[in-house]
Amino acid sequence: MFHVELSYIIVSIINILVLFLFLKVFLFQRVGAVIEKRQRTIESSLQDADLKKSEAYQLKQDYENDIKEAGNQAGIILKEAKQRAEIEYVSIMKEAKKEAARTMEATRKAIELEREKSVEMAKTEIADVALLAASKLVGKNVDNDTNQQYLGDFLKEVGAAK
Repeated sequence: MFHVELSYIIVSIINILVLFLFLKVFLFQRVGAVIEKRQRTIESSLQDADLKKSEAYQLKQDYENDIKEAGNQAGIILKEAKQRAEIEYVSIMKEAKKEAARTMEATRKAIELEREKSVEMAKTEIADVALLAASKLVGKNVDNDTNQQYLGDFLKEVGAAK
């Protein structure tokens, strides 16, 4: 059957212990140091990435706020421009109405003056015609048929004089 010697077991245990100590001193510590260094590097990189990510997010927020502010300012500027344009429009319309009223008044006065001149000229012409008619009637006052003939001649003369 199978025979086990105690000395082989003890030597095997001692060999395993020596091998373990040798690996621990020369391999595990160095590998552990490399792994720990690598882990610190990875953690540092992750922290830097998180920091950069938060900075980028903050910049994005700042840019979005700047864009909103620019949009608000553009709206305010546009509103103010519309208000100024409305005020200018009202001012121009008032001035135009005043100018139109002045022009209408001047035109009305000119028409009134022309009407007065026409009336005065008509009065003068009527007076001249009346004087001419009176002189003709006084000079030759005959009968009604003759007066009608003189009146027709007179109207022909006045019509030719114009």
